[in-house]
Amino acid sequence: MSTEERALIARASRGDVEAFSKLVHAHSALVRGVTLRMLGGQEAQDASQEVWVKVWANMKSFRGDSAFSTWLYRVTVNTCLSVRRKESRRSTREVDEEMAHLSESSGGDGDPEEAALDAERRREIQVALGNVRAEHRAAMVMRHMEGLSCAEVSEALGVPDGTVKGWASRGRAAMLAALTQGSAEPIIRPTKQT
Repeated sequence: MSTEERALIARASRGDVEAFSKLVHAHSALVRGVTLRMLGGQEAQDASQEVWVKVWANMKSFRGDSAFSTWLYRVTVNTCLSVRRKESRRSTREVDEEMAHLSESSGGDGDPEEAALDAERRREIQVALGNVRAEHRAAMVMRHMEGLSCAEVSEALGVPDGTVKGWASRGRAAMLAALTQGSAEPIIRPTKQT
């Protein structure tokens, strides 16, 4: 963690809105990326806002024992898991049809056919992610899509390294199974911890 970031965190924990705004600006891509991959579409936008409200309300509880981004991952993942638990309690769940941008498009004058195929692949991946249990998805997204180490994911999720490896592996297997079966409907499972 840089000295500048430490200073921003200290100021934000004392109620400095400008410092908090700079932290939000610096880390909004992290929050948005994780929420998009875990929830998709409109739910991700709502969850992202909820994350920043929680972070603001709990800035004083950040002790600096770990990197700010690790603490932020934990708040983000816990918020997403909470949203998923609320969804599973409902008797019906609609798949959000908005496009979750799992990878940034290259822009420019690309081939329209290739762009359409890429969009279809991203939609299939997002639907397949809907087939992955919430905690497995969290571990897989953070480990394989966000590029965090097992130790960082372990710290963010508050579980041992071995659990992270197992969850990420099971998440990857469930997603691959959904992709190979061409499943269009998410499987809703309870989110009990394993």
